[in-house]
Amino acid sequence: MKKAILILTTMLLLALEGFASSNDNDSTIVNIDKRNQVVIGSEKSKSRTLREDLTDLFQSSGLTLDDETWKGIRKVINSDLERDTVLLIKQNDKALRLAINATVKNQVINSGNSDKGYLKRDNTSDGVKDYVKVGIKGVHVKDGSDEVHVGWNGVYVKDGNEETKVIWGKDSTKIPAYERAYSGRGGFNIYFGLNAFSSSPAGNPNYELSPFGSRYFALEMARSATLSRNGKSALKLGYGFEFSWYNFMFDGNKYILKGQNEIEFASYLDNTGKEIPLSKNKMTVAYVNLPIVPYIAFSKDNVFNYIGAGVYVGYRLDSYIKTIEQKSDELRRDHSSLYLNNVRYGLRLELGLKNFPDLFVNYDLGNLFQENKSPKVTAISFGIKL
Repeated sequence: MKKAILILTTMLLLALEGFASSNDNDSTIVNIDKRNQVVIGSEKSKSRTLREDLTDLFQSSGLTLDDETWKGIRKVINSDLERDTVLLIKQNDKALRLAINATVKNQVINSGNSDKGYLKRDNTSDGVKDYVKVGIKGVHVKDGSDEVHVGWNGVYVKDGNEETKVIWGKDSTKIPAYERAYSGRGGFNIYFGLNAFSSSPAGNPNYELSPFGSRYFALEMARSATLSRNGKSALKLGYGFEFSWYNFMFDGNKYILKGQNEIEFASYLDNTGKEIPLSKNKMTVAYVNLPIVPYIAFSKDNVFNYIGAGVYVGYRLDSYIKTIEQKSDELRRDHSSLYLNNVRYGLRLELGLKNFPDLFVNYDLGNLFQENKSPKVTAISFGIKL
């Protein structure tokens, strides 16, 4: 069967050269020895490379060997594929077939004064057992019980009792564009980290927060669109929607509440008028957000998956205070607007790392509370994205 494939490759050259004289639009064929990376039949100078030989052949056929086409050819030549491959290169109304031979053996002889090598036909004493037929319908090769037929509509291969058919389809023989796999931020994402006040009134202990008790949590469904790409990176646009929760854990025993005209802080008192210590004292604010994050995605062999910087806008869904008394464990939960602004907006930074959770930072640009209802307070959150 290997012999049949070898004969087929050479006879394709004969057939296509014959048709080229009668039809200028027919494609010509060039045979390449995959192992030695040379054009078969050419008197190659040691100082010339395969690309230089192909460049001359492309030019003589009215084509141009650009970088992308050369990369595609090199990819096939350097692959581990052990079978012969035929590539069809088309530019405008010109075409060139590259037969990349992986099974070339020392069976090549010179035919007359031609500078191209051809294969001998195998004859036996019992008559012609194997044959090659070239006609208007294509090339037919028979090697014992094995047969190969290559026509303009496809390829038929019979290997013993096994039959294989390949039908040419649209662009089936063109070199596919090399699509590099890039990292991204799409899909379902979980944000977990800490939040704090990026600005708060100085000298007011009521606004002091517990560093590790103030936690940020968000669930996001994200999508990405590719804007442009080149080589090892791509510019993409990330978007989607998310639900997020601020949890501000106050460090003191005074809880926040909505006063008559502004935010106030108060204490729970026992029957004797003493302040009741609290084991938990927090304010929770829930939002629905729309993030838009342009980012640069890198190929998956890079230590960085992506780097992004964007914006977000959100709307408050709920807010409440939650307190637990230290001695009695009595739980209180009161839902209130707390003079909070309904709209939240800010900047977002994201850094995707290989073999490590992604990192994020959210920086609110607007005040947390309504104007004249509280001192100026803005929030920040940071952590990991899973």
